[in-house]
Amino acid sequence: MRKFADLIAVAFILSVCLFFLSYSISNYIIDRMSDAKTDEKIVSELEAYANENRLKPENRKELWEWCRTREVDIEVFVDGHLVFSSIFDVEDKQYNMEETERDKENARQVQFGDVKADVVFYPYYHVYDKAMAVEIAASVLLCFIIIVIAVRKESRYIHLINEELQVLEGGDLTKEITVRGDDEITMLAESVNEFRKSMLTQIVMIEQLERSNRLTLAEIAHDLRTPLTSLIMYLDFAQKEIEGRETAAELYLTRAREKSARLKNLLDQNYSYTTMQDYSQMEKTEEPAYEVLRGFLGDINSGLEREGFFVRSEISFGHSRILVQRDAVGRVFGNLMSNINKYASKEDEVLICCRERDKYVEVTAVNKVRVFEGEKPESTGFGSRISKRLMEEMNGDYSTEESDGIFTTTLRFLKT
Repeated sequence: MRKFADLIAVAFILSVCLFFLSYSISNYIIDRMSDAKTDEKIVSELEAYANENRLKPENRKELWEWCRTREVDIEVFVDGHLVFSSIFDVEDKQYNMEETERDKENARQVQFGDVKADVVFYPYYHVYDKAMAVEIAASVLLCFIIIVIAVRKESRYIHLINEELQVLEGGDLTKEITVRGDDEITMLAESVNEFRKSMLTQIVMIEQLERSNRLTLAEIAHDLRTPLTSLIMYLDFAQKEIEGRETAAELYLTRAREKSARLKNLLDQNYSYTTMQDYSQMEKTEEPAYEVLRGFLGDINSGLEREGFFVRSEISFGHSRILVQRDAVGRVFGNLMSNINKYASKEDEVLICCRERDKYVEVTAVNKVRVFEGEKPESTGFGSRISKRLMEEMNGDYSTEESDGIFTTTLRFLKT
């Protein structure tokens, strides 16, 4: 607020300077006008008024009335003594004035009954008060204008900072706050800038740490998959060697084989999950929905048919463009086909639909859930979570629903 206080002080000083300058100029002009020759008309009007009302110089009330209506001030001298003044009270002893040589030069003789008096006219004396009122008003107005202009300039700066803070609030930490001036608001803007830079540095460090953790987990998963694959292979060999001879050993080997396969599947899914972030860092593009989705839908149809499924397609493309990242779309459709292959019934058809909605191009897969004779394959939901995150990265949506044994998977790609 120091800058604002300095501004008020400057505005006050300029206003005072304007007042004294205008006061000096106006006084000089009025004095020059007052030194001009008295208008004969005013003299004759005063004589007529005195004769009509039979006034004497002592009739102060009537003379006051005449001065007020004519907006003129006078001083009346009789025998060199001041007997009436409309400017000050002559009854006050401190104003017991004698007629000066200058008064005699400027005086006009006016007949009051049988008394002839010297009257000095001040036709512009009343202008002093009006001029001073204007000067005060002009000085106050100047002070007000200076303060308003400065406040408006400062308020525009505050509004600019507010807009830039809203950009930061939206998550764009690359937007730099404008630094202007050297007051408290500028210090605040500088502090916000330093905070923004600190946050950017921390975010970069966190991203690097997360990427390092993902790479470490991926390397661990990759390193574990290699010996685990060999272990599964040796279990298969051992199972074949004792097949039909050692019932208990065969059972144990079968269980070990299943658990090993389950562990390998979990490692594969963990590897996929930890490397998923690579897709979000790849550039997304706007492409025609027909060109992007046609190939993936064709791959699902042919792939499921090779596995013994009956696929019915209802596909309709318009001229819409969608926001996609092709590798991510391929992974989502790959997970969709894998889930259908694992859990869908081959005795019932699989319906694949593609239609355009208001804001999305929608792909829907509907299948009946397979009835398993033994233990149902366990699912961790990794694939669905990955698919959901990838679709969200493309500003789309992934959802699933199961009702009365019917499983529906819906993919929505945002139109652009």
